[in-house]
Amino acid sequence: MSAMPAALTVKDAPSIPPGERSQPTDRAERSELALVIWDGRIGGSESLGAALAAAIAKLGAQMSVIFICQPEPLAQRLREAGVHYRTLGLNRGGHVLAHCRRLARLAGELGPDGTLLEERGLMCLALRAGGYRAPMVAVEHGSVLLDERQPPSFRRARRALTRALAGTSVDVEVAVSDFMLTRLSRTIHAKHTLRIYNGIDPDVYSAADRRNGNGPVRIGFAGRLVPGKGVEELLEASALAAERQPLELLIAGRGSERERLEAHAARRGSPARVRFLGHVEDMPAFWAGCDIAVIPSGRFTESFSMTTLEAMCCERAVIATRNGAIPELMVDGQTGTLVAPDDVEGMSNALLAYARSPNMRREHGRAARSRAREKFHIERCADAYLRLFAVLATNKAGRR
Repeated sequence: MSAMPAALTVKDAPSIPPGERSQPTDRAERSELALVIWDGRIGGSESLGAALAAAIAKLGAQMSVIFICQPEPLAQRLREAGVHYRTLGLNRGGHVLAHCRRLARLAGELGPDGTLLEERGLMCLALRAGGYRAPMVAVEHGSVLLDERQPPSFRRARRALTRALAGTSVDVEVAVSDFMLTRLSRTIHAKHTLRIYNGIDPDVYSAADRRNGNGPVRIGFAGRLVPGKGVEELLEASALAAERQPLELLIAGRGSERERLEAHAARRGSPARVRFLGHVEDMPAFWAGCDIAVIPSGRFTESFSMTTLEAMCCERAVIATRNGAIPELMVDGQTGTLVAPDDVEGMSNALLAYARSPNMRREHGRAARSRAREKFHIERCADAYLRLFAVLATNKAGRR
């Protein structure tokens, strides 16, 4: 891995004590930056991008968002946050190369001090080909892992070539966890790499509890219903635990595995009541209606796991597998419980322990929210990116 030279080292921003909020900073006052994303379909990286843009703007920078394709529905969140955005209306993929000058002109107008890119790929190549010369920072959310999951193919080879070429265009590539930084180091990557953790706004994810102690203990899962996410193992673990303690399991999410998982739950005849809710928009309300959060990922490697962080911020004790970056978010035995991937018995025992001890649920939940707020606050994340762009600007000025 190409280590960051001393002049480009960006340390973590300090923790944010409870009750305090960051103030506009001197380094942000004159910064004009742009976040470039493909479109407004709401996914993990897109939602994070909108929150990050708003947080950077709060710290004093002029922050804009550029949609290469279409802006909705994510644009609604930007309007609510008062973040300016523009749209090119192009098609996703190689179409952007044919309109590289349009993209570069818009980036130069909105982000003359630098652009933050949701990935390293075609958009990087298009910006440089179009004449954009300000610093560019690309974020590695997990596309490296996506390549690893796919069998060798022409499409995979083409994607790898694009990423390799784009690596020469990007000033810095940011990994969202130490786990991803290590994975990134094993591939062709940008000259400079570092880790900046994703962030969350604790004011959005409140610690409200809507359960009031009524009914059986409720377990919550939220995520895509796709192979490797561990939902089948969660169904088995909850069924075993429900034989000894009344439990209810809520599954929020959609995906190719839903019908098979519903059929599995019906055949299993679990003593736990299982409800598949489909897509849930209001995640704070979902976690407020649960007692325990479970992140059972198995073969699907987690590059960060915003779901874990959301549940923690909602003051829920989390049972999760030692998968990817998840152990970086949690403290085993303090903010939740870590188990081995595919360990049905271990997951079941953890469910029973929390179901039988409301005090432990509350204690671990409070510790989880405190850790989420202090270590993974969105303003801490925004401050780290502003520090990075400030260093890049200083280095660029020094080379003139």
